[in-house]
Amino acid sequence: MKRKAPRLRKKNVKREARQRRWRRTGKFGLLLALLGALGWGGHWALSHLEFFSLQKIEVLGAGPTLGEAEILRRSQVRLGTPLFSIPIQQVQARLKEHPFYKDVSVRRRLPHTLVIEVREHFPEFVLNTGRFYYVDRDGEIFKDVTDTEDSRDLVVLSGFSNEMLVAEPQKAAEAMRSAAELKKLYKDSPFWEALGLSEIHFEKNIGFTLYPEKKKYSIKVGLKDFPEKIKKFQEIWDKLQKSNARLSSIDLNYPGKVLMTL
Repeated sequence: MKRKAPRLRKKNVKREARQRRWRRTGKFGLLLALLGALGWGGHWALSHLEFFSLQKIEVLGAGPTLGEAEILRRSQVRLGTPLFSIPIQQVQARLKEHPFYKDVSVRRRLPHTLVIEVREHFPEFVLNTGRFYYVDRDGEIFKDVTDTEDSRDLVVLSGFSNEMLVAEPQKAAEAMRSAAELKKLYKDSPFWEALGLSEIHFEKNIGFTLYPEKKKYSIKVGLKDFPEKIKKFQEIWDKLQKSNARLSSIDLNYPGKVLMTL
């Protein structure tokens, strides 16, 4: 009698594929859990290991407004603190609360140092809009000094309405940067000491007018070509010094000539 060949069990391909997927998913989940545990453990270790304790705080860019000691006080960071437990973002936020800080960067430098780098605003003008504000050379308004004891012994910048500052902030900032450029050219000129500068007035469609501190006339320079116009004024400067005429204004906006009004 012939023996029958054993019947081969028919594989359930779908079930086995599903089981393989579950095994892979399980391994992957286990790996993630392990990595998470290691990561948490590593973070805990870094945050508590004495080897990484803070031994030095390096301050870069401390300016005249707030010295290094004041920056350290405001940071509220203490030596001996585990380096990786220092809340970098919170330290930056605390320092940025001061209006004179334009940029603040805080970073760790292994194994023992915290680096605090600051860049200050420097007031270029006192902006008069009815209230008084400090403005830097980049055209950025950074502090209201109306009701403070901050010095206002700076060139006054006028002619900017609150409406313009709100509706056209970029154009206003651009005009303030132009005013800073004009002031620098004027200050670098040979007549700076003799004239001084009290105010720069801006009118949107007319341009800038300079008001010397030591003379009663104004100097109209418009919206562009400042170097050429300052040079033009310099060319008549000797004659002005010798003249007894009581001028009310000098207009440098006419090509090839200077218009002087009594």
